[in-house]
Amino acid sequence: MKKLISSALFCFSLALSFQALASENVYFKQTDTLKKTSQYLLISKSENVNEVFISRNKKSKDQILYLKIGIMQADANSNAVKTAILQGNKQYGETMNPTISNVRIIKGKYADMKAEAASKTATLYTLTGLEFPLHLVIEFMGESLDFELLEPGKWDIDVNLKK
Repeated sequence: MKKLISSALFCFSLALSFQALASENVYFKQTDTLKKTSQYLLISKSENVNEVFISRNKKSKDQILYLKIGIMQADANSNAVKTAILQGNKQYGETMNPTISNVRIIKGKYADMKAEAASKTATLYTLTGLEFPLHLVIEFMGESLDFELLEPGKWDIDVNLKK
């Protein structure tokens, strides 16, 4: 009887540990890129973020951040690049663009954020009233981007998503 109870407890604890590992797989989707410059840190990006370009206009006196999120999909039948809006497993027409679902402020602040369609497959977000250093974790379409801007100025960030 003791062996049966101990075997049952062992199986139960093993099942719990597998379940805990399965729930932690969400964190394994995160790809640490840790690109560090004197002006910014790209701390991490999620798996389906293809490229992130960060630049600062050194001549501008503005304190503003332009964040453009776009999706590109290669056409299998030609060398041309076809654009499409993807959210979840669905494809939408021209009226849907990538949207930010959450912004976590780790350090610094922004006063206002406005969105506008930059194209059929991209949305341009403008953040104003910035306080530096600015460390944000931005979540959009099930993906995330973690970065810190170390110096004040006019910033451009382009995020290209995989299919």
